[in-house]
Amino acid sequence: MDKKSFILFSFLFIFWIVISGIVDLQHIIVGIFVSLLTVWFWKDLNPKLPSILSPKELLHFGRCIIMLVGYVIKSNIDVIKILLFSDLSAGSIFLELEPDIKSEWGRVLLANCITITPGTITVDFNPETNKFTVHALTRETGAALYDWRIITEIKNLETLVQRRKTPCC
Repeated sequence: MDKKSFILFSFLFIFWIVISGIVDLQHIIVGIFVSLLTVWFWKDLNPKLPSILSPKELLHFGRCIIMLVGYVIKSNIDVIKILLFSDLSAGSIFLELEPDIKSEWGRVLLANCITITPGTITVDFNPETNKFTVHALTRETGAALYDWRIITEIKNLETLVQRRKTPCC
């Protein structure tokens, strides 16, 4: 088992123990079995997995996640206000977003960030044009995506990862 597979197995096993909430022989054996089976099933995906992040990249990624949590909390409050105090027929829109994100993992991360944030959902992505089709609950929510700080943070993280992969001399 290579390093990436072992790390994936470890995370899956720890996740299993956390969600089961019980640490006994039966849960440990089943957790090991399910984690190994999952790693084996996805072995062809292993070459496509991103490399392990450096400490600086991991801190930057953590900053993105913290920022996303802030957006999710704020968006939850906004959606509650819209549902309770607004006319819902007056604002839902579809928009096209064309961020300058080059990597596949960056695009997946952005699509998931949009979808996780209440009031928006990524409907489609066209890899040829690099355009995301997004549904937003209100025009204001949709307009805010064009200047979303998470897009900038993902670009910065992408630059850090690319810089590490590129030989310096």
